[in-house]
Amino acid sequence: MLHRHDRFTAAILVAGDLILSFGALLLSYNLRYVWKLWGETLGLPENIPSFYAYLPFAIVIVITTLSVFAILGLYSRGRFQGRLAEFFALIRSVSLILIIAYGVTLFWRTPALSRWLMLFYWVIDILFLTIFRSFLRGIVAKLRRRGFDRRKIIIIGSGSLAGRVAEKINEHPEYGYQLLGFVNTDVGETVDQRLSALKRLGNFDKLATLLEQLHPDEVFVAVPSKHDRLLELLDTCEAEGINATIVPDIFDVLVGRSIRRAQIEDMDGLPLIGVRQVPLHSLSNRFLKRLFDLSFATVFLLLFSWIYALTFLLVRLTSKGPALFKQERMGLDNRSFICYKFRTMYQQPAKDSDTIWTEKDDPRITPLGRFLRRASIDELPQFFNVLKGEMSVVGPRPERPHFVKQFKEQIPRYLVRHQVKSGITGWAQINGRADISIDKKVDHDIYYIENWSFSLDLRIIALTVLHVLRGSNAY
Repeated sequence: MLHRHDRFTAAILVAGDLILSFGALLLSYNLRYVWKLWGETLGLPENIPSFYAYLPFAIVIVITTLSVFAILGLYSRGRFQGRLAEFFALIRSVSLILIIAYGVTLFWRTPALSRWLMLFYWVIDILFLTIFRSFLRGIVAKLRRRGFDRRKIIIIGSGSLAGRVAEKINEHPEYGYQLLGFVNTDVGETVDQRLSALKRLGNFDKLATLLEQLHPDEVFVAVPSKHDRLLELLDTCEAEGINATIVPDIFDVLVGRSIRRAQIEDMDGLPLIGVRQVPLHSLSNRFLKRLFDLSFATVFLLLFSWIYALTFLLVRLTSKGPALFKQERMGLDNRSFICYKFRTMYQQPAKDSDTIWTEKDDPRITPLGRFLRRASIDELPQFFNVLKGEMSVVGPRPERPHFVKQFKEQIPRYLVRHQVKSGITGWAQINGRADISIDKKVDHDIYYIENWSFSLDLRIIALTVLHVLRGSNAY
């Protein structure tokens, strides 16, 4: 599973793959036609094409490389992926890329593709990418051994499973884990000797407090599958918005091979099961979504700039105060940001706007504000939040810190919503908006997070337009 701390490395991988793939093609051309390597043996055509004639093929190669690598998971492989497995994955991927690129160029005007040039490219590209990825992972591993790019980990459990986790992490500092300590699941539970050097953080009954105080990046749940509080352990982690990974015992491994939404990894022979799969943790999915957000927001702002100007003027003329309303909201990874809206209420103390829930026929709303809310025009400045990267066009709605703290205590799994960027519209908005309870909204948001796809985003946007035209469920 690709964690947010690995995103910078993944971005370097993408840039490196694209540059090296283009470089491999350029080098292959020079070997075949400029330096004429084995020219007498292999033969040369009478009219040697220029490299510029091969640019369409090069463009297809670069685009296909990004797509195929993303689809085959070469940008979302976890910290435990072996180099040999990655090498064979590169061979399969580059072979597929050549087949696709050759097929596309059959319909594109290009010189006849030299089979020897493509063979050179196949060998050189695999060699370049293998060396580059091995070199990059070596640097990352060295940095992790020195304390950089660390993910804070808590182990839940104190038996042999927990001991094995601690042992593997201590043996492999290149995984980049920092063990904060372990939590007993039962009072008086026997502690495995491999945990003796770790800090005992407390018992399970204090887990929620510990997670809130330490806020680890991940929790390894290392308890037997038959533990009577296993589900409670997972619920507690999700209530705090902490990613939970299960370390299964041998019984789980033998009979639990088919787990639909789980992600299974291997940490030096120790199986790990991620409880929740989030498609937007994948670099390729995030890249696609971000590209769409930027394109959609830019086009929307250009097409409807007149609405922004008119609304800005009407708000200023009809009531005292600024046209734009700025408020702190909570977004991805529980980070706060300033959310923009057109002001729809009379000016009031910030404490009131930050802590009082808006109700139907709320007297604080101006006459113009009622129209703006009903037409959802008040939300339009949030497209600037999208351009800044603080929000997405589609996602769970961002909430005020006061209510996040309140709902976190009342609604299990509430903080799961913060595993993706907040959105201007979302699955919960088209399934009831103000007419459904908060816990139902959370269920809808989690459904969206676990089932995200580009087509789902397009569907939500289309349905949002219909809801806005009807003016339903808004106040």
